[in-house]
Amino acid sequence: MFCRKCGEENPDDAVFCRNCGVKLKEEVKKAEVIDTPVSNNQNSNTYQKTTTSTNSSKNDSMNWIACCCIGLFVVFILSALFSGF
Repeated sequence: MFCRKCGEENPDDAVFCRNCGVKLKEEVKKAEVIDTPVSNNQNSNTYQKTTTSTNSSKNDSMNWIACCCIGLFVVFILSALFSGF
């Protein structure tokens, strides 16, 4: 296996280049394939393959941030209503 950065030849089972130290093999993200029925004009049972990523930590953090923003907005509105302008 050759290093894509420096071109050094490395053993096939090497994880890092012995010359420059760059990681030789990138981790492959796993994906899940789901068969879902697709209806068409001929009423035949065909299936469409849908690929979904198993990386849910990004979605979880985005949901958490959105909830915090909504919560802060609600607190701001309530404090404005009850401040007694």
